[in-house]
Amino acid sequence: MGQILVRKIDDAALDRLRQLAEDRKMSLEALARQALEREAERKTSEEIRDSLIEIEKLRASFPSSDEDSTVLIRRLRDDGPSHN
Repeated sequence: MGQILVRKIDDAALDRLRQLAEDRKMSLEALARQALEREAERKTSEEIRDSLIEIEKLRASFPSSDEDSTVLIRRLRDDGPSHN
């Protein structure tokens, strides 16, 4: 496993992190590791962009309609999905 050393942490921030770790009954190191691992799981800008492109492709694959969605929902509720 890798290691990092973080220098020049603001004293107030470090005090706050120590308090958070104590409140959660964990070490400061464990709290920092948890925060770093959580941050590492976040999607990059490129991954978000790719996801949005895929969503747009999926959206475009459905037929568009100018009909009010309220009308469509009521029709499905009242008449079932086979009604046109």
